[in-house]
Amino acid sequence: MRSFIMPVASPGTSLPPALTARSLRRVAVLLGAVLALHLWLLGGLPRALHWPGAADTATAEEPLTLSTRLIAPPAPVPVELRPVQPPAPRTDTPARPPVALDMQAAITPAAQEPGPAAPLTSDAVPAGADSDTALSTTPAPTPASEPAATAPAATAAVAPAPAERLARFAFPPPVVLNYDVIGLTDGQKNVVSAAITWKHDGENYQASLLITKFLVSLRQWTSKGALTAGGLAPVRFGEKGFRRSEVASHFVRDEGRVIFSANSAPATLLPGAQDHLSVFMQLASLWAGEPNRLTGGDTLTFQSIGPKQAETWTFVVSPEEHITVPGGSMQAIKLTREATSDYSTKAEIWLAPQLAYLPAHIRLSEPNGNVLDMVWTDSQLP
Repeated sequence: MRSFIMPVASPGTSLPPALTARSLRRVAVLLGAVLALHLWLLGGLPRALHWPGAADTATAEEPLTLSTRLIAPPAPVPVELRPVQPPAPRTDTPARPPVALDMQAAITPAAQEPGPAAPLTSDAVPAGADSDTALSTTPAPTPASEPAATAPAATAAVAPAPAERLARFAFPPPVVLNYDVIGLTDGQKNVVSAAITWKHDGENYQASLLITKFLVSLRQWTSKGALTAGGLAPVRFGEKGFRRSEVASHFVRDEGRVIFSANSAPATLLPGAQDHLSVFMQLASLWAGEPNRLTGGDTLTFQSIGPKQAETWTFVVSPEEHITVPGGSMQAIKLTREATSDYSTKAEIWLAPQLAYLPAHIRLSEPNGNVLDMVWTDSQLP
């Protein structure tokens, strides 16, 4: 019987040329298949990751990749953020009507201010006055002396409307917040990672939101600007997608307008304006500065600047509730921005006192049923 034995190369000898070429071809084919699979998986993700307002102008060829399932990894140990403890609620204060806080009206442009406005402290509120009475810090002027018959009419003519007092802001400490991002689009689910990095030196700030998968950057948002008595004052906002150039918005404050690198028409810059990333830190700073200023049923309106246009966003405040995310269970304040058109995005944000009022959960929903969830997993120092 004939035996077939594979010849074995002894040390110092080379393999037959035919065997070497065949092995190299097999390795090359295998590597090419693996690379093609990874590129195919990554190719559809960047178009699926839109931010509040981004879906309003996205085309039908750019769907949102999303899902609402929460993934429970091993319980991480969160970094202590020195959260602001809200004061105990007052039980002797009567119920008040909902408050509509307009940040554009509440923040006076510096050019029109006679001088820097100091934040209102507890010493400035008269004894016995509740928080609603203290919303106006500009007393109505006393009219000049008139005959008794005409005094009421004169008073009505000169008394101005009560002015909204400046909000107090307390900026969160520098931190990196890590999230799981779960998306579902057209029945296809994707799970990626995200990180919000927040840094400041007490005068200027830098923030970024980076979404990655397989260590590949899929989309990044950046914001930088100044910290002021009116909160964050962005000077530049940028957005960069996978295999795409960055588009940016420039806040030209001395001209009172926003210029877009995407060749969109310039927009008028309003007081209190935020970009699509700085809004999260602005909301956290507002609640940390005055935790009880806005409660369930109140509204918050401000100008929001995206990479290509300016919009007006209005959030409705819901009562504090208990939520559970991969990073743990905690109390949170929910803010909701309803969709404003058939193609706009509904945004829901849960601000957690445990995270210095930074978001523990962000959910974006589109009219076609696509949903994106960002859920907090852990934090670390930047």
